[in-house]
Amino acid sequence: MNYNSYWTDRGFPWEHDPGPPKNLSWARLFSETPNYRGISKVVFNREKFRWHFGPMYYRGRLKKNQVKILIIGQEGAQDESLSHRSFTGGTGGRMQYFLNILGINYHYLFLNTFVYPIFGQYSSNDLKWLAQNEKSPIAKHRFEIFDYVLKKNEVDLVVAVGLAAKETVKNWIISRGGTVPDGTANLSTATGSFLDPKTKIVGVLHPGGASKGGNIGRIIQSFQDAIDNINQWISNDSSWLPVDNGMARDLSIPYKYSKSPIPFRDFALGTCWRLGRQSTSSNRRDSQRSIQLFSKGGKYRPTETLVYNGLSNGSADGYSQDPDDYPYEPPVQDHEGFDQGPPDAFTKLIMGGKNGYEWPDFNALGVTSHHSLGYICSFRGRPDQCKVLILADQQSHDDLFTMRALTGNSGQKMQAFLKSAGIMESYCIIRTLPVDTLDLSFAKRKSIIDNAQVNKVLTAIMNKVLNYNDTRIILTFGSLAKYAWEQMNVNTSRPVIHLKSWSQSAAKADWQTGLQQLQQKIYGKDKTPTWQYDGERVQIPRYDLPYGVLRWQGSGGDRSQRAKKSNGKWSPYYYKWFVPDWVYDLQPEPISSSEQADIQNLP
Repeated sequence: MNYNSYWTDRGFPWEHDPGPPKNLSWARLFSETPNYRGISKVVFNREKFRWHFGPMYYRGRLKKNQVKILIIGQEGAQDESLSHRSFTGGTGGRMQYFLNILGINYHYLFLNTFVYPIFGQYSSNDLKWLAQNEKSPIAKHRFEIFDYVLKKNEVDLVVAVGLAAKETVKNWIISRGGTVPDGTANLSTATGSFLDPKTKIVGVLHPGGASKGGNIGRIIQSFQDAIDNINQWISNDSSWLPVDNGMARDLSIPYKYSKSPIPFRDFALGTCWRLGRQSTSSNRRDSQRSIQLFSKGGKYRPTETLVYNGLSNGSADGYSQDPDDYPYEPPVQDHEGFDQGPPDAFTKLIMGGKNGYEWPDFNALGVTSHHSLGYICSFRGRPDQCKVLILADQQSHDDLFTMRALTGNSGQKMQAFLKSAGIMESYCIIRTLPVDTLDLSFAKRKSIIDNAQVNKVLTAIMNKVLNYNDTRIILTFGSLAKYAWEQMNVNTSRPVIHLKSWSQSAAKADWQTGLQQLQQKIYGKDKTPTWQYDGERVQIPRYDLPYGVLRWQGSGGDRSQRAKKSNGKWSPYYYKWFVPDWVYDLQPEPISSSEQADIQNLP
């Protein structure tokens, strides 16, 4: 099967969300998330939130005047934890279908009542207080975010999905001076004009309720009622809620319980294609310790025995953070320190989108990992500001979850090596192949490199970086990278230094020799080099990783594994992402004095 068969109704994988615009306040607002764990400990005397894989803040548009519809839900789940975006699993697919019915496929924004998933049900009184009381630090922070949506957009429609969201929207309207005469039973009668002059409001039952014994007929009717209200409002004012470019709508067609895939442009570049496919593609395992991702050939509850070789416990060796950061959240202090993605032309090329330079069918070439997982984004760094260009072999499975190349243990050691050479930012790392080949023999990997189309694309990628004219030195890490370089038709006089990958024997001595060779070369340094490397590792810089990636990701060694079957053979279908021990064992941080003052008002 062709890889692009998984692009249907999703756009193209080189389309992506760069993260919060750096000229607006979104990243700062998200970074001001209250201390969910500490508050939970004080209020409940236990963990009420699934914190291990971090928060998920949004999905959709964050630029000014790009939101026509604001969708508010309760919380995210494991697919959202993997993608660092809201509404990306089964419920996300249901709501995407609803948006398509309305003729909207771009101008929307998804937010949640809680940015962390909850344990148990929303119905407990204490949890409702945290969600809805105007004194709750969680509610106050959420309303600041909602109000900022209104400040930067003319919102036509607010959609509340499920009870928690309905109560959230009701209290938001009241906080702005509006009224909700019919309560959560019928939000369409609320005074939405207190949000924005043209704003209308609807509430729907949570579409995920059907899988939990809910009455699917009631769910369908709630969506039909919302559509009927919207249709009437459009009849009253034809300028309200215009369709997006290229879209059409016919609200006379009865609603059916269905779902649609989520566009690639809603995700960070390199997000696994399984996420956003319109259904759930992962599940939590090992007492919140891991999330298992499964491909099209896999199952939510696999019946076969899967073996992971230990938990890759990891350590805090090489980890560092700024004051006020939590390891299980994106950076707080340096909240704008993330990678928005490379130049568009490079993005399209590396993701196989340039005409004539498409990646081939890797499974036909011998790759065993299922093609529904797609291509990883096989670069890291700054291709247009690159003094040192690196071609490197895959060394772990972490890249599948971090969305950038060489982010596991070997990548962290490579980062320390570059630091020793005075290179902190002026590099670009290209992975030899954009798919998982760790299970293949060296001979098989060489045969893939020998494929004419693979060679053509890889050569074009290297030439593209070199054509930016900043590169002074080329490094290869690993035997396959060295072989690939030798097969490429790259016309350059720049010096090339071949180094072992960290997994090869005597790599440390080889890298020290490489530093001595680099010392003789002329290139601009980002800092004063030490020219000494002793096997240490440092965490992957946050400016190399997309928005939403957690502080602990890209540190502590390898954090991901591919499953093996009980017969010892690699499974094509399953991968796991593990929280390191030192993070898993962390106790909640104390709450702030302002948070303490707020929760004193708990009824």
